[in-house]
Amino acid sequence: MNNFELYVRRFLGVFLLFLGVMIFPKLVFSAQKYDSDCVQKALEVQPPETTLEQIREQCLESSVQEDDSEGAEDKAALSSRLEAEKRNKYRPFSIQPYRPNYVLFGSYNFSETNEKPFRGVGLIGDESFEPYEVKFQISLKVPIADELLGWGDHLFVGYTNRSFWQAYNSKISKPFRETNHEPEVWMSFDNKWTIAGWRNRLIDLGLVHQSNGRSGTLSRSWDRAYLRMVFEKENSAIMIKPWWRFPEPSGQDDNPHITHYMGNAEFRFVTKQNRHQFSVMARNNFDENDNKGALELGYSFPIHRNLNAYVQWFYGYGESLIDYDYKNNTVSIGVKLGNWL
Repeated sequence: MNNFELYVRRFLGVFLLFLGVMIFPKLVFSAQKYDSDCVQKALEVQPPETTLEQIREQCLESSVQEDDSEGAEDKAALSSRLEAEKRNKYRPFSIQPYRPNYVLFGSYNFSETNEKPFRGVGLIGDESFEPYEVKFQISLKVPIADELLGWGDHLFVGYTNRSFWQAYNSKISKPFRETNHEPEVWMSFDNKWTIAGWRNRLIDLGLVHQSNGRSGTLSRSWDRAYLRMVFEKENSAIMIKPWWRFPEPSGQDDNPHITHYMGNAEFRFVTKQNRHQFSVMARNNFDENDNKGALELGYSFPIHRNLNAYVQWFYGYGESLIDYDYKNNTVSIGVKLGNWL
């Protein structure tokens, strides 16, 4: 074990110890965020067959409605989603969608770079990866606790899996070309600042690890700390997310130039117009001499309940970790479960 790994493990150990000693007592009571007076009154007037769990849920929902009653007549789309999540977060085993969950059955890379990272490593022979494949993403988050610091804070853990599957390539047994794993933990703070008509709804501080689970020359991973600020205005939302990568020792870094290609920050804009939703994602390294980054455009339209038709265009670097230093030009079409707003 090198010094850096030892340092990281010690840091994580101290962090987990802090959570256990300082926060666990609050976790026990954080689920009881309803008004005890409401419960007492409900016990007096509700029918005898009403269970205590039903009364708790009624009081919790009432509390949510009171918290968000201010400005309810002109409620933004992002606030509506956050309220829906808040109503369900205290249910047992609550798991919520994080980023969009989708399956893109037709994903075509016009740059035809799918096989380039694998050349010379002995994993593919005469046959190569096809430029068309299936791309899917599964992204979930779990609310852990509220008001640990007393500043309108909410603790979450999340996990995102993005996979690239050569489902139509029977010549090489339809393998998964790449799978990226991204666990993270973050503290989210409610906010009400208004800047140029945009309300700063959330400020998040988080830690994230991303890797492709491979070893040797195909190993890709990095660890970051990030700040995420989310703004809302009517049916639109803006997210600004700068990050800092934890350094790794020289000679032991699987991808020493990943920040140069993936950038130092991410910007995302999402808007909802009737039943249509549009999204724009941009990353950049802010290097005037050798500018790198990425652009992603998305469009979705509901087709059945919470299922949406989804079209996505990605151009630039970092569509996946294995080819972070190759420029991709990918158009994909499929379905998406839920939406940003």
